[in-house]
Amino acid sequence: MNLPTVTPEQVIRLWLRQQGLLNVDAPRRLTRRALSDHLESTGGLQLDSINVLDRAHYLTLWSRFGAYDRRSVDRWIYEKKLGYEYWGHEATILPISHLPIGRRRMIRFPPPSFKNASWWTHYDVSTDVKRRVLRQLRSRGPLESAEFDDGARAANGGTKRSASGTEWSVPKEENRALKMLWHAGKVAVVGRRHFRQVFDLAERHYPDVNAATTRTYFDSWLLAGLRGNGVCPATHLRNYYTSPKLTATEQADVIRRCITNGSVREVRVAGSRAVHYALPEHLDEIASLDEASGTTLLSPFDSFLWQRRRAQDLLDFQYRVEIYVPKQKRVYGYYAMPILHNGRLVGRIDPKLHRESSRLEIASVHLEQGFRRTRAFDNGFREAVERLAEFVGASQIDLPPGWNGRHRG
Repeated sequence: MNLPTVTPEQVIRLWLRQQGLLNVDAPRRLTRRALSDHLESTGGLQLDSINVLDRAHYLTLWSRFGAYDRRSVDRWIYEKKLGYEYWGHEATILPISHLPIGRRRMIRFPPPSFKNASWWTHYDVSTDVKRRVLRQLRSRGPLESAEFDDGARAANGGTKRSASGTEWSVPKEENRALKMLWHAGKVAVVGRRHFRQVFDLAERHYPDVNAATTRTYFDSWLLAGLRGNGVCPATHLRNYYTSPKLTATEQADVIRRCITNGSVREVRVAGSRAVHYALPEHLDEIASLDEASGTTLLSPFDSFLWQRRRAQDLLDFQYRVEIYVPKQKRVYGYYAMPILHNGRLVGRIDPKLHRESSRLEIASVHLEQGFRRTRAFDNGFREAVERLAEFVGASQIDLPPGWNGRHRG
């Protein structure tokens, strides 16, 4: 079979373009349309509560657009409903066009794998508790989890011990009920106050759409993954979206079906023996993409890093989030942010915002082995750090020795 052939460099450029990172030196204003386009192209913005610098979804947008008004983003998502919070990669702000696919997951929740897991018996709550939560939302309107009447039932949370002796925290019943109802599509996150979720009845927030078919739901694993990444082997799509979570057989069925109906094409990548896949429209434009340019910093939860094997295979960059690594075993730092320079991941920084003193500390800068600093890199790096400081409200920047100067000319 005569397959279209592309080069590894074209694959990287398309990936960067789909992620909004191809030309980060060309300033773009974050508008309502730009946010919608970003959600559609990448598949969403991962949410995370860690706030070393700022929330993960705000930093992901900053990496591409520079400074912007966070309140506008919140308004576009929760009031104008350009997106909705649900399970995509992990907890994710998804494009509103994804809602029919989300609806199918809601109908299927909880999956058999949950029901058969030992932890589920500790985490699930009774139908009575769920009904009580729904009644309060119906009568009182949008509420944070802490605003629910709890009384003596708080004792139902606390610490549980597994059969192996490991202890883990279980939230109070109302919090668990809210999570279960959110997954099942009975309640929706309608806003955030200081990052705390505000819940309401889903029927009062979600647009009235029908659930996608199970086939469309399964196909979204491949189609959304290719939309966010461009040309990919199947191994680079696994866990880009963690919903739907398909078996190897189901993934093979999806690929075969999408190739048969023409929505996906097989592609050969020069120098690789692996079978790659692409959307037809991407193949029409891959040869005309610009060279990558500019320097920016990436959040650990950036969609560009959702599939870390892809970063390793294409850019020779090994990355793990060291937040969950014991301090004495960390190599690059608690919130290590990769440095993207001219389309390559060339290093990482260990940043921390000291809010009380309005100071951005960069504790360390680690460059990849074999990467040589240049005047263009130093200037681009310093400008990226200055843009970050401005965005997070720092008036002072502390850099490690050897990084305080800036090359001119």
